Amino acid sequence: MKPRNYRRYRNTKKSNGMGLPIKVFAASLGVSLLVLAVIFFAFWNRGDTHYTDAIVQFPSLEHMVYNFPHDMSLEDDDLYDEGEYEAIDLSPRALLTGLPIDEAYVNRRPVAVVINNLRRALPQSGLASADIIYEALAEGDVTRLVAIFQSDLPDVVGPVRSTRDYFVDFAFNHDAVFVHHGGSPTGYTRIRNTGITALDGMNLEGTIFWRNRTYPSWHFNSGTRPLEHSSFAGWNPPSNAGSRIIGIHQHIENQGIRDYIGDDGAFGFNFEERPEDILSFGTAHRVHIPFSTGSPRIFIYDFETGLYLVENRDGAHEDALDREQVAVANVLIQFAPMRVVDGVGRRDIDTVGEGTGYLITGGLYFPVRWVKSSHTAPMRWYFEDGVPMTLTPGATWINVFQNTGTVDIE
Repeated sequence: MKPRNYRRYRNTKKSNGMGLPIKVFAASLGVSLLVLAVIFFAFWNRGDTHYTDAIVQFPSLEHMVYNFPHDMSLEDDDLYDEGEYEAIDLSPRALLTGLPIDEAYVNRRPVAVVINNLRRALPQSGLASADIIYEALAEGDVTRLVAIFQSDLPDVVGPVRSTRDYFVDFAFNHDAVFVHHGGSPTGYTRIRNTGITALDGMNLEGTIFWRNRTYPSWHFNSGTRPLEHSSFAGWNPPSNAGSRIIGIHQHIENQGIRDYIGDDGAFGFNFEERPEDILSFGTAHRVHIPFSTGSPRIFIYDFETGLYLVENRDGAHEDALDREQVAVANVLIQFAPMRVVDGVGRRDIDTVGEGTGYLITGGLYFPVRWVKSSHTAPMRWYFEDGVPMTLTPGATWINVFQNTGTVDIE
């Protein structure tokens, strides 16, 4: 973030050993004059003044509180930073990222969108705006993504794809409205049994879903998008989506759907400072998660930004909206039992219960545990010793990986 305020802070220090010969003309008058003279010369004979530039970064002046030393003086709006002072950012923080957010949106209900991750479906739109991204195998050796949005709502997101039953659980982790286009039999059963608020493209195509069958000119995919990779939704649909298409938020408002998040703090993450006694397992500058031969997930630590750059089998995982490479502050690996349940390779993943995993952040990795009491309950994360897990402010990528598999962390 670029500095939005630049001021100079001025402080002065008293000189030592000031003498002030004063002649007393009368007892009462002399005492008064002496007091006035001491005050005058104390301020007149202060030591040299030095100036140092102080750059303070914050999202909004109205949310900043400055604690200055008691002897600091203000002169022509020039302030001095040689004395002790502290800038306290009181701006609201997003529940899912811990980053500053407009106060009006702090309690905005998240939206979870199932996104196609087949190679022929790339590039995807809106991923760089997601607060949280879940990735798990859907069928065969292909993963699918569930992107959670609250802080930044992209104009376009997709291509939207069909749900699996455990994708519904990911949405419940954050009390999110669930957006998908179609679903497996068990996926629809989970939707019905849990009563999640779901927006299905099978019913809402032409309302909030539209088709876009073109690829960006810069991408290796070319020609016409296959129909199953062409469903999109978003918060500010483009003009070519059609005059009757409205944004997700507008549909939520029109239908009277609850648009604020529940009051369980576990719907978000904990971004407090990590306790000093939580020790890492080692460095994590490159992370390779082999979901399958065709769907590897790779994270490369960027020392300059402190973020993990996301890669797929072809290299940088880029957002179609602006070619921005997706980057996250935290990578979570959730080990979970899973099994193939039908002839097309669909899976059943045990998302209810408890298990182990890793938190990868700031170039280090830590052992963690996860607990989820039911399909509709939020997931809770802990460090290995039972202390609630803390994340680095920023986006998070959660990899739901088979508990019998092996990940590479270097």
